[in-house]
Amino acid sequence: MTVAVCATVLNEAGDALGLAQSIRSQRRLPDELVIVDGGSTDGTAEILREALAGVAGVQVIDAPGANISTGRNLAARATQADLIAFTDAGIMRSPEWLDSLIDAAEQAPRAAGAFGYILAAPGNTVETAIGAVGLPSAGEIDPVHYPPSGGSMLLRRQWFDRVGGFPEWLDYGEDLWLDQRVWAEGGWFVHAPGADVRNRPRSSLPDFFRQYYRYAWGDGRAGMLGKRHAARFAAYAVGLALARRPTWLRAALLMILGYRYVRRPIARARGLPGGGSAAPALVPLVRVVGDAAKMLGYAAGSWRRLRD
Repeated sequence: MTVAVCATVLNEAGDALGLAQSIRSQRRLPDELVIVDGGSTDGTAEILREALAGVAGVQVIDAPGANISTGRNLAARATQADLIAFTDAGIMRSPEWLDSLIDAAEQAPRAAGAFGYILAAPGNTVETAIGAVGLPSAGEIDPVHYPPSGGSMLLRRQWFDRVGGFPEWLDYGEDLWLDQRVWAEGGWFVHAPGADVRNRPRSSLPDFFRQYYRYAWGDGRAGMLGKRHAARFAAYAVGLALARRPTWLRAALLMILGYRYVRRPIARARGLPGGGSAAPALVPLVRVVGDAAKMLGYAAGSWRRLRD
């Protein structure tokens, strides 16, 4: 079977060379490589064209204004391969990444595709705390229910065509929408451990807030993960109710519930690079910031869906 690698970029000059080198260093080179640039103004496309010069089957397509979904669809439809692997700039892939995705798909011929986990690769204390809150560790993940991310995903062409590709009307959360369409059609994905990739978390709380606001906006806009978001609103409603008229019993109950709420990300922070004493101590603040972003984003996205 032939395989294509597709990616979208926008102002990724700092990571463009790493993306090109990572693809060139794969043990199994793709038959086609298509990267869609959504209108970079920092020379990203030029860096990619220079770094990939001489590689067979490469296209760097300029598509100013294209969102991630549109870019991925353009890239996939510009190829003829049987298998389509998706990834992003800024992702740390091993040389076995593509080979692992292909092997997993070949060993499960009835599966819609294959995927790798997105794991945290923090570079400092703040990133460690953000990574612990935002991304699970590999040991916590149930691969059957894990929603593959466009950062490390392979999809058979017939399934890409069957679900119509990524939703071009949705700016954020597009990969979860595609996952749910595949599941709704009776398809499934198989985990390829060699395709697990690492991603550096955001370096500041404002950047983290914006990232998760957008993710939640996409959930609300598409009507996804409603129960999960409702549970978050309910948890904070209970917390505010307990804090409203403080007594020693209410305070003790609030502390117990609060600890249970942050216990898992604190444990993750201790296991990540840079997870000394400072990163776990930051986790409660990061958790609250992330929850605020999700609640505001989901409310805004839901309002947009209802308005439309």
